[in-house]
Amino acid sequence: MRKILLFILFIVLAIAAIYKSPFSAMYNYNKARVLYLEGKYEQSIPYFERSLFADKKGILARFYYVLALSKSKPTYSVQKKLFEMADSDITDEASKYAKSQIVYLKHNLIKGFENNYIYNAAMGNDIVRWDLRSFPLNVYIEQTNDVPQYYYTGIQSALNQWVIKTNFIKFNMTKDKDNAQIVISFKDIDENVCDKSGNCKYIVAYTEPIIANDNSLKKMNLTFYKTNPLKQNFSQNEVFNTAQHELGHTLGIMGHSDNPADIMYDNADSKKYDYIFSSTNSISNRDLNTLVLLYRLEPTITDNNQNKYENLYYAPLIMGKEDIVLQKKLDEYKKYISNYPNIATGYINIASVYVDMGDYESALKNLATAQGYANSIDEKYIIEYDLAIIYYNKQEPQKALEHANNAKKIKPTNNAEELISDIQKMMSK
Repeated sequence: MRKILLFILFIVLAIAAIYKSPFSAMYNYNKARVLYLEGKYEQSIPYFERSLFADKKGILARFYYVLALSKSKPTYSVQKKLFEMADSDITDEASKYAKSQIVYLKHNLIKGFENNYIYNAAMGNDIVRWDLRSFPLNVYIEQTNDVPQYYYTGIQSALNQWVIKTNFIKFNMTKDKDNAQIVISFKDIDENVCDKSGNCKYIVAYTEPIIANDNSLKKMNLTFYKTNPLKQNFSQNEVFNTAQHELGHTLGIMGHSDNPADIMYDNADSKKYDYIFSSTNSISNRDLNTLVLLYRLEPTITDNNQNKYENLYYAPLIMGKEDIVLQKKLDEYKKYISNYPNIATGYINIASVYVDMGDYESALKNLATAQGYANSIDEKYIIEYDLAIIYYNKQEPQKALEHANNAKKIKPTNNAEELISDIQKMMSK
């Protein structure tokens, strides 16, 4: 048996040596070049790749590989490969030409949708959205006597606006909460949102994505407060405008616009009790451009992770490298915290960006601040769960287990159970 295994290993090593040999590099390059000159660009790509596998610094293979990619149909795979060549640690004419081509390709891909805020639509480095085949999305609205009927009318009108404006967003109203993708509920306003001078920094509603351990999007929870801090009902316009805004979040626009003309703008002006009820606002062309572009990007978090589509866009090509996206999100969340310093969600969001950056200490600091402002069960659960994840990544299993158990006590979920199991496995090694 040992001899057989050694023989198999020998064969594998021999094959690997052949594929990594100068002969393989030259053979595959010549075959690729013939196909390229015949105008068979797509067919030439695998041979160029085999040549580069044998010799990753092959000057001619790299250059003609980029040429073949740039002349091929810009599928998702082609976009990704061209971007990777542009981002290569090898500086040569191939990488320079690839850089110019991704600028040209980006221009063509987003033509007609240039006026957007797609950078702010991401959640950290993640593209969160529903699979197009999931439409119509099931929407459940909690029925309660604690809010006026016009709250429901305003929410329904907002749903209709997204349907009318986009032509591809569809909703289906359901009474089955468990099978709804968007759950809309109502809760009492949090305490301590106003200072002694009567200045109040509060929100009318907020949206939370429910994401499973496998990075699948399970649900979007949209929660409206029943009243403002003085226990006064919100105006019809406030309900309608806020519903339009929050529904944008439930569709995948996780951040905010930087333009006051957009419905997804974060209107974070300090609110006093004598505020003037706002006028009716509309979903802008910029909002629509951002949503359409979002649904052309390959999602990293969605409700169907099994299928990849070659007709989608490679997000880094459109939005830039990870560090650029994360810095933009960090700036956005810092602004949010400045405007809403007493709301836990801002600190939770900025902590997630710091985690993506690998800055665990800053993430822990912001989650500690969030703990002081957390009022809802969901907020408290998310904080404890995120703390457990951070300590797990820091290889501190005792602290990770403590916070994972806290999360489970607050809200028993499969995610918490699975995390506890993973931590215990780490501790047993």
